[in-house]
Amino acid sequence: MIRNITVRTPADTTSSRWRQIAASALIAAAAAVSTMAVTAPAAQAATFQDTCVAHPGAYASGAVLGVYATKRIGNDREESCKVYDAQNKLLGTTYQTNYGFYGKQAQGPGQINPPAQSPR
Repeated sequence: MIRNITVRTPADTTSSRWRQIAASALIAAAAAVSTMAVTAPAAQAATFQDTCVAHPGAYASGAVLGVYATKRIGNDREESCKVYDAQNKLLGTTYQTNYGFYGKQAQGPGQINPPAQSPR
């Protein structure tokens, strides 16, 4: 007795190839999104300073000069951006606080700090 024979037509092969292409594109997109998520905090930290200095008009209408400064308050870092007009008149100050900034332990790539041992 002859068993069922499956014959592949060119249409079946084409749809299979499209599925492979779609899966590859999906994996590439996921990798790109995860890369952006990993690098976002570093980019965000520089953005406040960069926009303050390069684009002071984003913080006040008519601003032409932005002065960026940081101040340590305990373990927190307070960033400030003071913006001035063309006559050097202060138009406003914007603050951004990074809570626990100085309390973070520096870790190298792949370095894991073990949990603290309780005293016994």
